Amino acid sequence: MSRSYRIKVSETVRKHIRVGDAVHTKLQLLNVLPAARMAQLLAAELAKEGFEEQDDGSWLRVEEDGTRVVIDTETATVRVSAEAEVDFEKDLTLEGRVEEEVMERGKQRLAKQAKKQLEAEADKVQEALQGELTDRLSKRLRDLHAELDKVSNRTMVAALKERAGQMGEIKEVSEDPESGALTIRVKV
Repeated sequence: MSRSYRIKVSETVRKHIRVGDAVHTKLQLLNVLPAARMAQLLAAELAKEGFEEQDDGSWLRVEEDGTRVVIDTETATVRVSAEAEVDFEKDLTLEGRVEEEVMERGKQRLAKQAKKQLEAEADKVQEALQGELTDRLSKRLRDLHAELDKVSNRTMVAALKERAGQMGEIKEVSEDPESGALTIRVKV
């Protein structure tokens, strides 16, 4: 006759969970001047907004919350990215009854079950962290759109003024900041 034993198995999972997300968009710039000159004008406006030129020619600004905004002036593309990380550690103890003959298999089964539960919890933490990060990134992108629209508009105004100067003598420039209207009178 076999005996039944009550056993306890403890498992621990330690994970460093890191998630990241990024979105891409494009600035709306017309080719009023050659592409290289438009890139220079855009770079000048980005410098005014606290962006710093990187070795690869892109412009970077890291926000207070760690969000990275990278703008490629040649293609006018914007990449907004963020990362988040957390250390996950959890212990779990499971109990069960096993027969004497299958004691070792019973321990292995309980250990496997505990590990599976802990991994599922770690996955939930990762999913929640990813969701929070995506929400933060979406909100930051909405806030950033207004700023980037102003940068695009100022770049276009500078380009139109320069182009008008190439066409002839500029007689008058009037800008309406409310509507964004720009009137340039040129004597050709």
